[in-house]
Amino acid sequence: MAGIWAKIVPIRKRQQFFTQSLLSWLFENLQTDVMVANVPWATTFAMAVWWSWKWRCSNVFGENRKCRDRVLFVTELPAEVWKANQALSVRVGASPRVHRLVGWKAPVAGWMRLNTDGASRGNPGLASAGGVIRDVLGKWICGFSLNIGLCSAPLAELWGVYYGLVMAWEKRIPQLEVEVDSELVVGFLKKGVSNTHPLAFLVSLCHGFISKDWSVHIVHVFREANRLADGLANHAFSLPLGFHWFELVPPSLESVLWEDEIGFTRPRDVCL
Repeated sequence: MAGIWAKIVPIRKRQQFFTQSLLSWLFENLQTDVMVANVPWATTFAMAVWWSWKWRCSNVFGENRKCRDRVLFVTELPAEVWKANQALSVRVGASPRVHRLVGWKAPVAGWMRLNTDGASRGNPGLASAGGVIRDVLGKWICGFSLNIGLCSAPLAELWGVYYGLVMAWEKRIPQLEVEVDSELVVGFLKKGVSNTHPLAFLVSLCHGFISKDWSVHIVHVFREANRLADGLANHAFSLPLGFHWFELVPPSLESVLWEDEIGFTRPRDVCL
């Protein structure tokens, strides 16, 4: 199967594709929104994994059926499935996508907003996280950058949420809205995970803070509304390992803070 992967994996993903841990490999390839030959790479990847397992089982149990061109097969079949799914979605009235302007919005009166983000240069790879708390006027209350070292992308995202909650608790904020641009992490925080999940310990730490004597709402946002947290996460790569608390916005991110304050938006296609 390695030979097939070498031919179908996008060139820009190959180095990372063949060096990841199993969990990171699955997460990265199933969560990506990259399109290859007008087909979501996540669809091609999932079907290629399924068929490689089926072919392996057939070989083990002596069912050596030949497939003339497996590379062609695992690229054409996902394309057919994707095309059929798109046609079906149109027929059953799937939610259409619309062009919308997305940006950060201030919280309602009485609430503070925490935005957090994680960054990973490789999955796993050198990772960081960042977060910022702002008031109803969009003014900076405090923020942080965290240089983590080596870890996976979802772990970096969760560390960002955890340290953001710690920061907000120490600031004695009674009502906090937490915005994260990872749907996976938002799902972890809202629904929980099993005790055997690799990230269960950190999800549990976050839940420990969420359940304290204050009001905390977890919300998913698009990355266009999370630019300052993203900037703080990337800023961490220039800092020593560990946690760095900022009472003032780093100079390199002043323009991002200002754009959020004035309601600057960016276009994005979203489902109605």
